[in-house]
Amino acid sequence: MSRSKDPNEAPLLSPFEAVFRDVLDYYSQTRSQIFKLDKWDYKNVFENVIKARFGGDAQKALDRLRESFHESRLQENAHGKRYLSELRGLMWQSVDQVFSLLDVHKKDDGVLLNVRSNLQKALVAQDLSSARQTVKEVLTSLAELEKSRQQVFNSLQNSFKKQMETLQSELQTVQSQLQLDGLTQVYNRATFDQQLRKTAQFSFLTGQKSCLIMLDIDHFKKVNDSYGHPAGDAVIQTLARTLAQSFPRKTDFVARYGGEEFAIILQGTDLSESRELVAKVLVRVRALKISHNDQDIAVTASAGVALYQPGEPMEQWLQRADKALYDAKQQGRDRLILAA
Repeated sequence: MSRSKDPNEAPLLSPFEAVFRDVLDYYSQTRSQIFKLDKWDYKNVFENVIKARFGGDAQKALDRLRESFHESRLQENAHGKRYLSELRGLMWQSVDQVFSLLDVHKKDDGVLLNVRSNLQKALVAQDLSSARQTVKEVLTSLAELEKSRQQVFNSLQNSFKKQMETLQSELQTVQSQLQLDGLTQVYNRATFDQQLRKTAQFSFLTGQKSCLIMLDIDHFKKVNDSYGHPAGDAVIQTLARTLAQSFPRKTDFVARYGGEEFAIILQGTDLSESRELVAKVLVRVRALKISHNDQDIAVTASAGVALYQPGEPMEQWLQRADKALYDAKQQGRDRLILAA
């Protein structure tokens, strides 16, 4: 089905990619009419896609898309500069600690040179008593210096280890952020594409049953028109939390597919069980009362469920689930349909 997507649908994907994908879809659906024209009007084709995708004035939609693209790039650049600055600071701190350790060693070397000088003077003067006392001082100084150096080395080693652990944690956080949708904090479209391919391959190799659910908020445009886009964002965020709570297993995978549409991958789950789980989710969505600016917003959702067929391409699995979602919309919404 033709989907309405938000231009911020996935941090890893350029918003323009989805638009051009829709242009191709629109062309494939209307090529028979286009072939009848004396001259192709690409501008009208593109504007029709923009209007179908965003509604309203095409130029304003393009301006919003351009602003979104610009803002996302600014955010990415700022994040990259901040991370590089923190990494540079960490490395400089480590270098400073190494030089501090060298300074301590230089100081210790000065102490040893002074002790050696005193010992040489005692031996030259043939003062055995003084030489004996100096030797004791040398041995004591060496023991203290060794202990001090070991403490400094251990401190430096522990500090560097903690810094590396912090850096590793930050790297994992950055990686996690790149995988998540910024608005909902569930997985984004790019990560979903990777996971769907892996699941299809795993199911094909092992024979494990897996289901794909495509779920879409009904009449979402009316929510934006009636309450405003911030209210629409609140609805999407609430639905994302509901889905994450409804599918809590480690093998369950919830992603924002685009705009108000979500995708859920259930590994090790047959069609009957998936149908039961989705039916419960639709009941939960129906019962939601989403508050925004002292207004309660009620929504429903439609879903399509497809069981992976051994050997079928990932794209075909997705198309069958999407077709089932389309059928659910066509048959009145607020329901689920099992894919053929």
